Amino acid sequence: MRSSALPRSAPAPEPGPRLTDEQADAIVVLGCRLFPGGVASERLRRRVTLGIGLYRKGVAPSLVMSGGGTGAVAEASVMRDLAREAGVPETALLLEARSRNTFENAANTARLLRDAGKSRVVLVTDRVHLPRAARLFRGAGLDVVGAAGVPASSARRAIAGALYEAASLMRGLLRRRR
Repeated sequence: MRSSALPRSAPAPEPGPRLTDEQADAIVVLGCRLFPGGVASERLRRRVTLGIGLYRKGVAPSLVMSGGGTGAVAEASVMRDLAREAGVPETALLLEARSRNTFENAANTARLLRDAGKSRVVLVTDRVHLPRAARLFRGAGLDVVGAAGVPASSARRAIAGALYEAASLMRGLLRRRR
């Protein structure tokens, strides 16, 4: 049973981002798996909607869509198309379309932003993913000045997400020891 009164097709409520007083250079929206044929999942749509909302509020002058994924279509390309359909100008969009996981999201996005002379970011992803993502982005040399998380659509998905994140954290720690 869903823990929210919102229908599945309704956009996620826009929780306020945790921001410092520093202005961000970019809002980084992290991708997630696409359905076959490059179709955006509701989860991905909610992340993009939150990122667009922050952009419209003036949190940062640009949006970085980060995610390559494992399919034939890059997550970042689908996210860019959603943002353009919502009226975000092409000049405000940057794409990082090669990463396959959060570690690569952070490394590739840091390189892209450093090349553009930028370093302060607001991260957008699922709430349960934010702590690990922020740690990886800081480790890649970016200054995470804010974060905005999309809530899980159900209690079951929140628990599954928390378990996945715990396992991912352990994998990262073990990788670091080697």
